[in-house]
Amino acid sequence: MYYIGIDVSKFKHTCLIASNSGEVIKDCFDIDNSTIGFTKLKSIIDSLDSNQIKIGFESTGHYSANLAQFLINNDYKFFQLDPRRVKKFSLSLSSRKTKTDKIDAGVIARFLMTVDSKANIPLYYHISYLKSLSRHVYRLQKYISKSKIELVNMLDQAFPEFFQFFSSIYGKTPFSILEKANSLKSISNMSSSRYDSLRKLSMGRFKYSKFIKLKHAASHSVGIDQDFYWSLIHFLIKRINALSAEKKSIEDIIIAVLSSNPSSVLTIPGISYLSCAAIISEIGDVNRFSNYRSLIAYAGLDNSVYQSGTNLKLGRISKRGSVYLRTALFKASVSIIMKSKLFYDYFFLKKSQGKHRTLVLTCVSRKLLRVIFHLLKTNTSFNDNLVS
Repeated sequence: MYYIGIDVSKFKHTCLIASNSGEVIKDCFDIDNSTIGFTKLKSIIDSLDSNQIKIGFESTGHYSANLAQFLINNDYKFFQLDPRRVKKFSLSLSSRKTKTDKIDAGVIARFLMTVDSKANIPLYYHISYLKSLSRHVYRLQKYISKSKIELVNMLDQAFPEFFQFFSSIYGKTPFSILEKANSLKSISNMSSSRYDSLRKLSMGRFKYSKFIKLKHAASHSVGIDQDFYWSLIHFLIKRINALSAEKKSIEDIIIAVLSSNPSSVLTIPGISYLSCAAIISEIGDVNRFSNYRSLIAYAGLDNSVYQSGTNLKLGRISKRGSVYLRTALFKASVSIIMKSKLFYDYFFLKKSQGKHRTLVLTCVSRKLLRVIFHLLKTNTSFNDNLVS
């Protein structure tokens, strides 16, 4: 067996090939993160017995994405390794504080000898595509939430009374008022024709009495009436609208991709297209997980364990896995509880045991992942009589 350890970096990758006995078959060599570099790697791999090769590298975000795609395109199976496990393995080999690309490539090659799991296999294009889109939606939502908090902070100073007139200040009507206002005086002087446009925008929900009270509140507000506050409010509203529009466009693409490539996960009541896309794209090929427990660990929903002698303690969830998968499962669980008898009964059981709501949702998320594992493994549809 040949073990090819690759230490990934931005501009180049360092490789080492070792045998079963640990003998170095080919000493460290560098390949550029380019077509020329990958062609060089391919020629070396092709010179070996393809049935006796294990290729591995650490999962280092986007730096390894091009390498992974190259291996997929050339039908090479490979292992994406957990950097934490590789680091612990490295420390077990030597207590010296030495780190070089050459040493790291050798450690990865030796670590591959201990790996007893399924290699990554090529994913369908749409799965990789959905993963990128879903993660971008996740990041956009964080940016939007942060911008909304900034907007609230500005309004707290410029017009603190504004909040009492709307259940949410992020709707079309309040945004329209704030976008066209450049001072408290401009709000207090809004005309009757301005009310007509706001009423139409709100589809009749914005009443005239509220309009008059809002004008009165603006004329007697304790807000700091400074131009720069309103300028910042305008910038924040433009940012929120732009980010929201981008997020909506990407969500439409996700829905279109999933509609063309439906998943059995969509048969679970309460699972939206967006939740489904985030979950299945983060899981990828379900066959690389030997059982549902390894998938739960991958999501970081497994309990941390401490054992010393006769003492055994289960701690909080490890949170060591994919934060994107874990977040998607929690969001989906809230909706699924309301629409599935199986999950509602499980939720009620855990709640009746006196568990905190957060812990109950964690339990529901684990059960949801067990069910998803079964559906993906067997390619079957969900039903509320499913036992997991």
